[in-house]
Amino acid sequence: MKARLYVLALSLGALSFPTMADSWFYGGASAGVSEYKHENALAHTFYLGTNIIPWIGIEGGYADFGRYKLEGGHVELDSVYGAIKPHVDFGPLELYAKGGVQSWVREGFDDTRIEDDDDLDSFWGIGANYSFMGPISLGLEYSNYKIGNDSVSMLNATASISLF
Repeated sequence: MKARLYVLALSLGALSFPTMADSWFYGGASAGVSEYKHENALAHTFYLGTNIIPWIGIEGGYADFGRYKLEGGHVELDSVYGAIKPHVDFGPLELYAKGGVQSWVREGFDDTRIEDDDDLDSFWGIGANYSFMGPISLGLEYSNYKIGNDSVSMLNATASISLF
């Protein structure tokens, strides 16, 4: 019984300190709105990363930009990305920027005049996370993905968990 109380006390103590800056691995998801060619859609991302040194991390993820009604049909866009993510921590608040490369795919449906395409392009993002309850953080992120001669911009709410 005492062992269980010690484990519970240590667990609650661990949850009371922000751990984002000192963690080795993190992962999370985000959801929000994206814009492509002046049309809006619901978007979401999933990501994993590691902090290679205390103020710089690397991150990889998947972004689903959503489905847009364009030129007589529908267009879906998604991307897989890799990024460098420098960040600065002020207690439980993390401010970050990220930039990297992404492999995107555009698919047209319902007789749209926009052709299917895929390519490798750049992207960037900025955001802020607030860590609470230990390893859990919530935040906001704005990002911009180059898609050929156009771009997709996203504004998302994020939820992350830090491990180790």
